[in-house]
Parts: sequence; C-alpha cells; structure tokens
Amino acid sequence: MSSRILLVGASGFLGSHVAARLANRDVLALVRPTSDRRHLPPSLAVHQGDLEAPQSLPLDGVDALVYCASMALPGLPSLVACLERAGVRRAVFVSTTALFTSLPAPSRARRQAAERSVTDSRLDWTILRPTMIYGTARDRNISRLLRAVRRWPLFPLCGDALWQPIYVDDLAEAVIAALDTPVTIHHTYNLAGAAPLRYSALIRTAAQAVGRSRILLVPVPLALAVVAARLTHLVTPEQIRRLAEDKAFSYAEAARDFGFAPRSFADGVRREAAALGLAPGARPVSRL
Repeated sequence: MSSRILLVGASGFLGSHVAARLANRDVLALVRPTSDRRHLPPSLAVHQGDLEAPQSLPLDGVDALVYCASMALPGLPSLVACLERAGVRRAVFVSTTALFTSLPAPSRARRQAAERSVTDSRLDWTILRPTMIYGTARDRNISRLLRAVRRWPLFPLCGDALWQPIYVDDLAEAVIAALDTPVTIHHTYNLAGAAPLRYSALIRTAAQAVGRSRILLVPVPLALAVVAARLTHLVTPEQIRRLAEDKAFSYAEAARDFGFAPRSFADGVRREAAALGLAPGARPVSRL
C-alpha cells in the first residue's frame, strides 16, 4: 500500500543519501528556506518549513516520518505531539550514540529528553543511534583527517580509544530497512561500522588510503590538547575529551532484525579518499 513519507533533514549529509533512496516513493522533504538543495533528487517534492513551528508542517496525507535532523533541536517534542494529532503512525528517528558519553555535554540531556518524547508517544517509532558518520565529499570529520595525513608525515595522538565510524551509505540503507521492517517498531538500535579499531589504527588506515605508507604518531597529553582547543577554536574541548572515550558499539540487534551489515573502515575510508580526490591517481567521483 502506498504511503506518503515526510523526510526531515533531507538536505543534510545523511538526509540527502536517504532522500536518494526514497526518490521513487511518495516523499515530501522538509527544508529550511536557506537549505542547500543541490544534493537532493530533482524529482523530490520539497516544502519550506521550520521545526520551530511544527504546527505549520504539511502533515495532511502523511503516513510516516523519517527524521534525519538533530535530536537536540528544541522543537522535536512539539513535532511528536503534532504527528500524534495528525494521525501519523510510523516514524523513524536518527539519534546518536553520543548520548552515551560520560562527559557533561549540554546536548546530551536534550537528546535524552527528545528520545523520551518519542518513546512515550503513541507513534510506531524506531530510533537508530549511529556512531560518527563519514564518507563522500560532504563528510566534515574523517575528511579532515584524510587531508591532514596526506599533507603531514606525523599526526598528534591524544589517547588511543576505540572508534567505530559508520559509512553514510550503510546508515542510509539502515534507515530504509528499519522503516520497511515492522519488527523494528518500538525498538532502539545502535549502528556502527563493521568492527571497532584503536584511534592509532584508524589514523594509519586513513593514511594508507591517501597513499602514505608510514606516519609518525606523536602522543599528546589530553590536558594539553584541551588547552590547545580553547586557544585555536579549531575543535571544542568537548570534542578533544571525546577522543579519549571508547566509542565501540554492538549492532547485533540491527543485524538480526533488518539485516544490517556495515562495511569495514578500511573499505569506507578508501571510498572517501577517492571521492575527495586524495587517493593516489584518483579524481573526485561524488559530491553526495
């Protein structure tokens, strides 16, 4: 049976990949007036709106919601209430494993409250919690690492915690699979890359992807790195402290319930290096 889907966050990094996979369905993408729509499918129906005014959203005829915006946005609980009043039943929300941090991050409480507004609702909800998302030329995390290790033969190592980034295409496929699989209703899933690896191994793998066979890792005390972050404003002190936290998660439930099978970091980072034109002999192949 056909149903209309409202896609929130469609112009974002993940949202554009989800939009591409929903392009052959009845989808309405919610975008802000200032959103960059270059990465959206040309045939996608678009509605200009704002989550800060959820009562004005085009919910008539909408049967399902796919939410790819930040769960920390203040309008999410109001959006959930509007969905209930409009009779929208199915909803998939993309949250984050960052809410498991032990740090006093201000966004953590907002995300937890947002998830509670979803789980306490009458919606047929599913919540997906990905680790750090990377891949393609729009990535702002691993892309910085790739450019740095290609340019410099040494790299600062602040801790050696476990990392498990997820490739954006794998996450987009998971969003669609969760939406289409009834068993995921009223379940929350952690989603990550194929296997965790130490930060040092992640750096070396990224270096190999851009053709640098050897790289010198220089240990940097966490306290010193936090001070540098405050002085340079290149990253936040919270982001530096997060480097020292393990970020490895099991995705066994997702594999069992909707066949989630993510690629390795080595495979994903090679693809990103090629998309960025940073791999040996590569030209940029994607802007998504």
